[in-house]
Amino acid sequence: MSMREVFDKNPDRRYIMFGGKGGLGKTTFSAATAYWLAKQGHKVLVFSVDPQASLSDIFKRDIFGKGPVEIMPNLYAQEIDADQRIKEYQEEIRQKIRDMYGLPEIPEEIENYIQAAAAEPAMEESAIFDEVVDIVGSGNYDYYIYDLVPLGHALYYLSMASVYDEWIDKITT
Repeated sequence: MSMREVFDKNPDRRYIMFGGKGGLGKTTFSAATAYWLAKQGHKVLVFSVDPQASLSDIFKRDIFGKGPVEIMPNLYAQEIDADQRIKEYQEEIRQKIRDMYGLPEIPEEIENYIQAAAAEPAMEESAIFDEVVDIVGSGNYDYYIYDLVPLGHALYYLSMASVYDEWIDKITT
């Protein structure tokens, strides 16, 4: 079946994920699919959370942590920097505390807690999940192509959705 046939038979499919073990060609297929769709006139974002920066290699430009970067007309690429996202989280928390309590600066004991929270298990995954939700929820593109990390990590990232569902259920009931 050709790529055209796949997309013709599934016109509502806007979210495409390429996953599998390392070295399988996930990034190559992700980039090629994004390129093909862009050449068909669709606005496409191909994105990755892999710190290996493989999309940067394929497109021969540094896109890591820079948000969506236009590669050519209709084709955008993004590599998510989880560490940067965690730092943004921390700053959002600091600002909320300053605003809520009218503090000019964050007390040391609270700052220590904010720093320690960044090292908690699943903080990186939470930051990545949040960024992916923001990307896909933006509705700025016709197609979203997710170049997943190697399989073991990919399954963990994808499982975060059910973890968040359970957590939200617990805090809202």
